[in-house]
Amino acid sequence: MMTFFTNPYIRPFVLLFTITFFLACSKKNAPVDESKQKTTIQGAVEKGPFVRGSVVTVYELNSELNPTGKTFKSEILDDKGSFSLADIELASNYVQLSVSGYYFNEVNGNLSSSQITLNAIADISNNKSINVNVLSHLEEKRVKSLMKKEKKSFSEAKKQALTEIYASFFVKTSPTTSSELVSLTKNDDNSNILLGISAALLSISQSDNAKLTELLSVLSTDLENDGLVEESLKQGLKQGLEGLNSKAISDHLKNRYQSLNITLPDFSMGKVFSVELKGSDVIIGANYFKTEQEYQAAYNALLIASTKATEEYFKLEGLYSKTISGLPQNDFYLHRVTPNHANIASLFSGLYNSILRANTIIDYAGKSSSFKSFKYKSYPHFAYNYWVLINFWGNVPFVNSENYKDYTPRPRTNAKEISETLMAGLDEAIQNLGNIGKDADMAKAIAARIAADNGSYSLAKNYLSQIIDSKKYQLASKSQIHTGANESIFGLDYDQPTGVTKPNDYNLYGKGNYRSLTRYTDVILLASEVNLKLNNKDEAISLLNLVRVRNGKLPLSLNESNVLPLLQEEVKDDLNNEGVFFAFLKRNSLAESSLGIQSYQKLMPIPQMEMTLNMNMTQNPGY
Repeated sequence: MMTFFTNPYIRPFVLLFTITFFLACSKKNAPVDESKQKTTIQGAVEKGPFVRGSVVTVYELNSELNPTGKTFKSEILDDKGSFSLADIELASNYVQLSVSGYYFNEVNGNLSSSQITLNAIADISNNKSINVNVLSHLEEKRVKSLMKKEKKSFSEAKKQALTEIYASFFVKTSPTTSSELVSLTKNDDNSNILLGISAALLSISQSDNAKLTELLSVLSTDLENDGLVEESLKQGLKQGLEGLNSKAISDHLKNRYQSLNITLPDFSMGKVFSVELKGSDVIIGANYFKTEQEYQAAYNALLIASTKATEEYFKLEGLYSKTISGLPQNDFYLHRVTPNHANIASLFSGLYNSILRANTIIDYAGKSSSFKSFKYKSYPHFAYNYWVLINFWGNVPFVNSENYKDYTPRPRTNAKEISETLMAGLDEAIQNLGNIGKDADMAKAIAARIAADNGSYSLAKNYLSQIIDSKKYQLASKSQIHTGANESIFGLDYDQPTGVTKPNDYNLYGKGNYRSLTRYTDVILLASEVNLKLNNKDEAISLLNLVRVRNGKLPLSLNESNVLPLLQEEVKDDLNNEGVFFAFLKRNSLAESSLGIQSYQKLMPIPQMEMTLNMNMTQNPGY
């Protein structure tokens, strides 16, 4: 007999009903998750700080710091960077905050031109006030790594990660609080550390937000596995700190907060880092160039920056050319230079820092009817820095006064194209500087170098002849060359308060207290070289003899047939460690045989940091 329960058409409905009934009972009797609770999270985003309208997202994390899938959104409430998320329901004490928005740039005193994103992870069981900053962003991956791989507790991982960040940035002390409790408005040691690290990152990335984002990513990834920063990157951080103008940065931030009705005392970043923050006291910006004193101060700051880069170049060029014999195991002396070498990164960024200063002066002075002379005085330094870049690296990104405010990462520009632009700018400077001072002669000397490098020997001779025929210079006695401005076309006296101090290793390659960027001996020997190229052998020998005799050597006969090796000897002996011998060897196809290098080693590797930060950069062949 077929019953209700055996009917094949009825049975599925009974089964469905039964399952539904038990599920309903199960839900009704299930215990409530008591761990879920409503809470309020608040704080501030202190990258200068972030401005009103920036988006704040909170992600709930489980005990292993993985997202649970719960998210909550809010936005910055004011220009102090403040935010608050009220009555959000969390089942975990761990959260990640991610904030995207515009921020106040403490280095240049302006609002950012584009957005960046900063993160923080925190335990809200004891503190629901969370500050988001570059420290919280840099530690995030390392904290997760320490918990997952080394089984550290959250608090242990946070403390260790921040300690490692402080060490990477040359902070003198260990952290006394967690990153999310550090605030610029507290103005304590941790505030100074945060401001210094934040400003250094901006300085290294040249306030380019794309580069800043990439730099933050590279640093956090580098720290993730072992808490250490790769050595060349660490040297870049050191240079970024050393280049900070602590007073200007402090004033920028104080003024910003003052406009928000918050009064802060002076920041004292110099006391918390083991490296010296010795950036120029000159504030460069659109509102700066109004008086002659301001232009002169900016020009002096350019000279300081250019001299620092030049000293680094002289040392590395001397080692690579083997005119410095005191460090036979040095990587440059052995021609074992890699993209990760710290000195390569330091010189490359130092030259571009000087170029940026020159571009700023050239830009504003060029638009001024009263101070245009500063444009023409600055251009030779701009050109000199690019001559060094081309000599060492070949094709490099070209940034001039017309495009320097465009922070888009630039591809390499052909060196010959750069040279042609430099020559046009130098000619304009020469025409406008006149012949009273030495500025025009410096421009002529640099133009002659560029022309000679490009095989334009007649043009190089023309520039050099103008300097020689002016009779403004003479060869100093050998003992007096580096003690004063006797034959210097442009230089500085380290015995005078110029704002530049001798590098610590100056005795390794320096020759005296007066440092010439270019001098009359260089003009005479380069003139001898270009005359030899033009088959004016008699004139070449006569010029070479001027230096030989000054140096206590016998003059060459006009019948001498082997002039180039003797000229090479004189350039090496007299102009060693002055940045010109390597260029001489390359111009005369002598670099490989004289230095024992391969063809590709006539150029240096592009620094790895530049390769990382500039997506359009390519590496030199062989590296």
